[in-house]
Amino acid sequence: MIDPNKKEELPINPTQVCYRAFELMKAKQYDDAEKLLANNLTHTEDKTANALYHSALGVLYKMQGEFKTAWRHYTRAEKLLPQDPALKIIMARLLIDQFAEYTQAIKRAKKVLEILPNNPVFCHQAYITMGLAYCKKGDKQKAIGMLEKSQEKDFEGFITAKNIDFQLVEMLLRKSWGVDSCYRFLNKALAFAKSRKEEPFIDAFQKMLNAFEKEYPQNSI
Repeated sequence: MIDPNKKEELPINPTQVCYRAFELMKAKQYDDAEKLLANNLTHTEDKTANALYHSALGVLYKMQGEFKTAWRHYTRAEKLLPQDPALKIIMARLLIDQFAEYTQAIKRAKKVLEILPNNPVFCHQAYITMGLAYCKKGDKQKAIGMLEKSQEKDFEGFITAKNIDFQLVEMLLRKSWGVDSCYRFLNKALAFAKSRKEEPFIDAFQKMLNAFEKEYPQNSI
């Protein structure tokens, strides 16, 4: 017999659980975030939900500098969602930054291009990621080539300038590689921000361009 006084339990929304976990992480309440995610992980058999929880745990452990544990959670998430491009980018960056596995990082980034060949933001991220890996490998020409690929359509199809990734530009300039390509990238980024009338990004990109022109005056002629 149904108890009319008993409140019906609402289904758990894994996205909301992860959002709450990220709020706890931001507040540096790591133990509470871990308990929340682990508890929900043990109470669901839904593949997508499990992948989200493992991915969030990967973020948690990465924030705490426990990169091997973070990697294990990202790997579990990837096995559950093998076609998720965001996971592949995250894992590729982790391979570059923490494990010096540059060839494996490039393979994952290339897979993103296969999964979403017509998504401008993910393609941009994939090329930037490969460029970072080639930089670390000391392959100057391929690294510059990836930066060129990342900007060849002038960020057409991007919704916001927030999606423009400057990490490869920064790494190349530290090595004084591809200065002309970096200058084009900065100009295109600024032009895109202006086209979207995104004042915070216009201001930030202009400052970056001004600093570049002060460092490399010959490129601004």
